[in-house]
Amino acid sequence: MSATAAVTDEVATMLSGCSTFRSWAEQDEGPYHRDQQPVRRDIVEDRPGTALQLGIRLAHEDGSPASATVEIWHCDALGLYSGFPPPKDSSVVTAATAPGVQYLPEDSFLRGSQSTDAAGMIEFRTIFPGWYPGRTVHIHLIVQVGDGALTSQLYFPEHINDEVLARRPYSARPGRDTTNATDTILPTGGTPAVVDIQAVGGGYRAGVCLLLPSVS
Repeated sequence: MSATAAVTDEVATMLSGCSTFRSWAEQDEGPYHRDQQPVRRDIVEDRPGTALQLGIRLAHEDGSPASATVEIWHCDALGLYSGFPPPKDSSVVTAATAPGVQYLPEDSFLRGSQSTDAAGMIEFRTIFPGWYPGRTVHIHLIVQVGDGALTSQLYFPEHINDEVLARRPYSARPGRDTTNATDTILPTGGTPAVVDIQAVGGGYRAGVCLLLPSVS
């Protein structure tokens, strides 16, 4: 895969001023990963929701920019992942209980993959994720570095979650049952990757800077 185009100036500025480089927190991949993610910056397709411009900056432990391929995927405003039907009940979905038997291979919304630029940065255009039973609002992340892979998840400040989920179309699915404080995956693997975020028009711009551990 060739390197992606340089990120926009606004995202580059945000990533250059990250409040901190966070140590990588290795976390669960979850039940909704797909082996082939479309190579693209804009992953929205037809999904309604609050616009989210997401920047990620990756560096090695010595501070040098990381050359890597980054995959992200997340649910839509109503908790649905592309390729999978919604859960049949309100129980927590795991890899063992995900409804994969009804897999829909033509669906690809809110999934994408790109390579970092020369500064170790990457940008995606998406929507703010919704929620589903047993999980706080999050985005899944896999980073391929050389022959190795690292898996984690990105999170949002709780007051931003509350703001967005009160809007349409998110508000059509009330009764959120899990917050950052009660999520069982968020605290695993180290300090969680909570993004820096700012309002931009009717949407948000978010960024996170991550230090990658050595992979074999």
